[in-house]
Amino acid sequence: LIPCWNDCGPYGQCLLLRRYGYLYAGCSCKAGWRGWSCTDNSTAQTVAQQRAAALLLTLSNLMFLAPIAVSVHRSFLVEASVYFYTMFFSTFYHACDQPGEAVLCILSYDTLQYCDFLGSGASTWVTILCMARLKTILKQVYRCAHRHQCYPTSWQRWVFYLLPGISMALVGIAIYTSMMTSDNYYYTHSIWHILLAGSAAFLLPPREEQAETWACLQKFSCHYQICKNDRDELYTVT
Repeated sequence: LIPCWNDCGPYGQCLLLRRYGYLYAGCSCKAGWRGWSCTDNSTAQTVAQQRAAALLLTLSNLMFLAPIAVSVHRSFLVEASVYFYTMFFSTFYHACDQPGEAVLCILSYDTLQYCDFLGSGASTWVTILCMARLKTILKQVYRCAHRHQCYPTSWQRWVFYLLPGISMALVGIAIYTSMMTSDNYYYTHSIWHILLAGSAAFLLPPREEQAETWACLQKFSCHYQICKNDRDELYTVT
């Protein structure tokens, strides 16, 4: 009638498992606690260790301030908004995901988890789209043969921005997929936050050249002008 004694206490979560027609119940303990109801503290973390782990997982998200600042400086306001969203919800999701003393939940756990996963995926996607500049890329494909060069046009862009950003992203993915365990989660996941945010700051493209949006090409005596939109390559008569 009672699947888990005392609902596994403050350091555990009661889980149900159905297998071969049988229903099992048990406690999944956290922070080094053990036992049927997570009451064995022989290998448990101290309160100071729990708070240190919580601070690592939450404060490491402040690294997103770097891509936010770069995005605002280069007028990528949508990307800056997505990075801020990711930083905010990732911080409070990990604050709510902690056991025992060091826990803070501003919303339900499931809501914070969903927002955190959504922000991570959205940050990756907007960074890729911002780097792509699809219209410019499509133009450059047909112009490379004439110019004998493609984007990026300088080795400095590769050495100081693209290669460091790609390297940080690859190292972060390797840590996330192959090195992260329950024992080193606090450290490896914090490093993942730092590498993810740092790679976004490096991979963001430079600010677009400030040019007149409408360049008027020809004027007529009847006060009409033929103007060109440099960004979309559209012509209009005003």
